[in-house]
Amino acid sequence: MKRARRRISAIPTDAERRTRAAILAGALIAALSALGARCVQLQVFRSADLIALARAQHEGAISLDPRRGPIYDRSGEELALSIDVDSVYADPMEVGDSGAAARRLAPVLGMKAAEVREKLDADKQFVWLRRKIDPEMRRRVEALKLPGIHFTGESRRFYPKRALAAHILGACGVDNQGLAGIEYAYNDHFTGTPGRLEFIRDGRGGRVLYEKDVDAVPGDGLVLTLDATIQHIAEREIDVEMQESGAEGAAVVVLRPQTGEVLALASRPGFDPNVAGAIDNTRRNRVVTDFYEPGSTFKVITAATALDAGKVKPNEVIFCENGSYLLGKRRIREDKLPFGDLTFTEVLAHSSNIGTVKVANRLSSTAFIESIQRFGFGARSALELPGESPGLLRPLKRWTGFSQASIAIGQEVGVTPIQLAAAMGAIANDGIYNPPTILRAFVRPDGSRVAPDRPADFGPHRAVSAQAARTLRHMLESVTTDGTGKAAQVPGYSTAGKTGTAQKIDPETRRYASGRYAAWFAGFVPAMEPALVIVVMVDEPKGLHRHGGDVSAPVFSRIAEPVLQYLQVPPDGDGALVIDAPLTAKNDLPRRPTPPKAVPASRKGAAGGRGGNDVPAPANASMLGLLVPITTRAPSATAPGTMPDVTGLSLRQAIETLAGLGLNCVTERTGPRVSRQVPPPGSPVSATTRCGLMCE
Repeated sequence: MKRARRRISAIPTDAERRTRAAILAGALIAALSALGARCVQLQVFRSADLIALARAQHEGAISLDPRRGPIYDRSGEELALSIDVDSVYADPMEVGDSGAAARRLAPVLGMKAAEVREKLDADKQFVWLRRKIDPEMRRRVEALKLPGIHFTGESRRFYPKRALAAHILGACGVDNQGLAGIEYAYNDHFTGTPGRLEFIRDGRGGRVLYEKDVDAVPGDGLVLTLDATIQHIAEREIDVEMQESGAEGAAVVVLRPQTGEVLALASRPGFDPNVAGAIDNTRRNRVVTDFYEPGSTFKVITAATALDAGKVKPNEVIFCENGSYLLGKRRIREDKLPFGDLTFTEVLAHSSNIGTVKVANRLSSTAFIESIQRFGFGARSALELPGESPGLLRPLKRWTGFSQASIAIGQEVGVTPIQLAAAMGAIANDGIYNPPTILRAFVRPDGSRVAPDRPADFGPHRAVSAQAARTLRHMLESVTTDGTGKAAQVPGYSTAGKTGTAQKIDPETRRYASGRYAAWFAGFVPAMEPALVIVVMVDEPKGLHRHGGDVSAPVFSRIAEPVLQYLQVPPDGDGALVIDAPLTAKNDLPRRPTPPKAVPASRKGAAGGRGGNDVPAPANASMLGLLVPITTRAPSATAPGTMPDVTGLSLRQAIETLAGLGLNCVTERTGPRVSRQVPPPGSPVSATTRCGLMCE
C-alpha cells in the first residue's frame, strides 16, 4: 500500500510539468540567445578581424624595398648608389626540423645556431635570416637545399669611392634609412615607394598562386655642388697633415665665392660608410657641427668693418705699444714679436693684437655686431647638412667692457669652418655674401632635374661695400707675401688670407687649456680675382708647430695648386698677364676684369716710437718682374694637338702655356725652371692628357 502511494506521488502534477517545461524553454532560449549573440559577435563585430586572420593564414605578402635615389657630384660621378643584392628569409611552417636546419645554416650565415633556431621556431610565416648578402653566401645557402629557406631581392646602399666625402654623404642602415649627412637630411626624397609581392597559400602553408606584383618606385637622386676630384685633393692633403702633426681632428672647406657652392668639404677623423656601424659620435662633421674660437682670422672681419666705416686707412700708421697695451684693467700682448709703428696693412700682415684692438675701439659696439652678423656669424648658414651649429656670438646686452676688444682678435666668439669660409667668400666676392650650399639639383626617376627650393631668408646680401672688400683683398695679399702666411703662397698665383691660432677652452674649467690650440688659415686665390676660397682648420696639432701659419697655411697651398691647375685657372703671379684659357664644363667660374694692383705700403716705424706721415713704398719689384726676368726664352711653337717644349721656362710660364692649350699638369718644384716634362715635346696630347713638370 505504501509502495503504491509512493508511485502515485512520483507522477508529476500538472503544475510541476508546467514548471519543468518553463525551465527547459528558458534554458533553450538562453542557449539560442547566447548562440545568436556569438554569431552576431563573429559575423558583425569581429567580422573584419576574422577575415584578416583568415587572409593571414591563406594569403602572404612581402614588401619590396624601392631603389634609393643616387647621389652625384657636380660632373655626374656617382658618390652613392643602390645595387641589387639578395636577402635570406625563412618560412618556419615549411622548415621541418628547425634544430638540424639551424646547425647547417649558422656557419654559412655567420650566425650562432641558437639565434638561427629561435628564428626558425617563430610562430610566423616569414622571418628574415640575413639581409643583403653577397653572391658567394647565396651560393653556399642554396647548396644546403633546405626546405623553407628562400631568397628575395633587395637594394643595398653602396659608396663606390669608399671614405671620400663620407661626412657629406652620411650612411644608411640595413633598411635603407638615412643615418647621417645628406642621406639623413633628404631621406624622404631618396626613399621612393615600396613594392609588394602578394601570394596565396594552400592548406599546408605552401605557396600555390601569386596574385599581385607591384613594382617599387625608386626615389629621387641628388646632384651636389661637390667636385670629387677637388674633394680627393682636399682629403689627401689634410690626411697628410693629420699624420705629420698628430692632430686630434681637422676640417677643410673649398668654396666658390661667386655662388657659395661648396666644391669640397672634408672632416677628420673619417670613416667608410660601406662599413656597418661606422657612424659614431667621434666621427662627427666638424665643418658644420663644431665651433671654435677663430683667433686672428677674425681680424679680417674687424678690418672689413673698420674700412667700410671709414675708421681707418690701409696706410695709416698705428703705434702698437711695443708689445704690451693696458686696456682698462686688462693687459693685451702680442702673440709673438712686439711691434712699434705699423701701418694698418702691416697690422694684418703681422697679426698685431694691439693694432687690431686699437682700430676696433673706434667702432661703436652696435655697428660692430651688426657687421659680424652680416657676415653670417651667430646664425646657421642653411647649408643642407644636418646638425649645423650657429656658433657663438653673445647678444650685445651680454657684452662686457672687454668683449669688443676680445672679439676683434677672435676671442669670446665661436665660428664653424663653413661660417668662416662663407665670410671669406664675401670678401672675395666684392662684399656680396652668398650663403654656402652643397645641393645643386634633384634628379627624378625619369632623369629630369628640379632645382631645390632655397629658404627666402638666406639669399645673397651685401656684407660690406665693394670698395672695402677690394681694399681688404690687397691688404690680405701682404699676409702671404710679407707676414704670417708666407707658407700659403701658391707658385704662379697671387694669394691672400689670414692665419689664426686659437687657444681652446677646457669644457670643465671654462678656462683656456694649456697646449691645446686650433690652427687656422682662411684665404682665397688668385688674390684679386678669386676663383677659390679655402679654409683649413687643424684641431690640436702636437709638437712645436701649432700656429696657423706653420700648420694650416701649407695645407692651403698644397690644396690650391693642383685644384687651380685642374680648373684651368690661369696663373697671375710673378707679373704674369691674365689670359683667357678655355674652361671645361667643371670650371664655369665667372671671372671679372683684373683691377690694377694697389701699391702695398711697407713703411715701418722704429720699434720704440711713433711714425710720421705716410710714405708709400715702391711696389714689390720681383712681383712686377723688374729685378728678375720672367723667362730666358719664349715658349716654342708647337703643332695643334702636340706637347710643347716648356723646359727652361719658369713654372709660371710653363703652366700658362699648357693652360692655353687646355692641358692640366702636376708639378714638383725644387728650383725656378722646368728641367723635365712628361710627355716629351712633340707627343700627341688631348684635353684628358695629364702632364708632369719638374723644376730644378
